[in-house]
Amino acid sequence: MPVVPLVPPALAQRPFTSAVAGAHGLTSTALAGEQWRHIFRDVWVHASVEDSLATRVAAARLVLGSEGFLCGLTAAWVYGVDVQDRRGQLVWMGRPNGSWRKVRPGCLVREITVDGSDLNVVEGTLMTTPVRTAFDCARWLSFVEAVVVADALAHAGLMTEESFKVYVRTHRRLRGVRQADWVASVVEPLTESPMESRLRMLLISSGFEGPEPQYIVEDRTGRFVGRADLAYPEQRVIVEYDGALHWAQRRADDRRRDAMRALGWVVLVASREDYYDHPQAFLAQVRSAFSAAA
Repeated sequence: MPVVPLVPPALAQRPFTSAVAGAHGLTSTALAGEQWRHIFRDVWVHASVEDSLATRVAAARLVLGSEGFLCGLTAAWVYGVDVQDRRGQLVWMGRPNGSWRKVRPGCLVREITVDGSDLNVVEGTLMTTPVRTAFDCARWLSFVEAVVVADALAHAGLMTEESFKVYVRTHRRLRGVRQADWVASVVEPLTESPMESRLRMLLISSGFEGPEPQYIVEDRTGRFVGRADLAYPEQRVIVEYDGALHWAQRRADDRRRDAMRALGWVVLVASREDYYDHPQAFLAQVRSAFSAAA
C-alpha cells in the first residue's frame, strides 16, 4: 500500500503557501496528492478543509498582503462565483488609480478608480462590493464570461438587476463601460449555473431570442411536470445543459425530460463538449427544432 504522508498540524486547518509547505517537509510531489487542494498559484489547503468564504479569503490574503484590495475574478470567486477562467490561478489585486503599481508574484494587479462605496470588508479583507465586482468583470472579461459573473451574483442575491444597471449608468467615464452596458442588458438572476449562462448567450448571439429561464412545465391538468433550464414556449422547445455529476441525478433528469417530451416538447440537451467543441452542430439541432415547430 502507498504510504500516505503525515499531515503537519500547522497545515491541517488553513491555507498555506508552497514555501510554508517546504518548511514543514512537504515536497511538490506530496502536494500533488489527493490530500491537498490547489487554490491559487503557490497556495494550497488540506482536502478536508471546507471550501468556505473564510477559507477563500484566507487563501487570497496570503498573496494579497496588505497593499491593496481584492477585485475582479478573485472578488467574484470569494462571493461564490467560479467561472473556471485560467486567470483565476492569480489573485486579482486592485489599487487606487494613480498609485504606485507594484508587481507582486501570484497577483494580477489592476489600477482602478474607486471610492468608499465601492469597497467593503469581508472576513477582515478589503474587496470590491458585489455590484462593483460585476461592473469590473463586465469591463475586463469577455462578454460571455462577464455575463456569467453578473448572472451568478444576481442569482445569489448579492446584487439586483436594477442596482447593476444604475451603477453602469452612473459610471460612464470609466473605460470599458460600453461592454458593461451590454452585460447589464442581458443579466438574468434566474440562471442557476455558469454553463446555463454560457448556453443562453450562445443562443442569443446566434440569432435566437432570449429563452425563458427556469420555465415551469405543466400537464393539461395544471400538474407540475418539471422545470426546464431554458425554454421557448411558443415553439415548445426546451434547451438544457447536462451538468449531472452522479448517476442518480442523471436518471432523475432523464425521467423529467421524458415527461416533458411526452407532452409534445422538443427537449435538446447540451453537454460541455457541445458548447466548447461543437457549438454549431448543437445550434443546428435548435434551428431544426424551430423549423419543425413553424
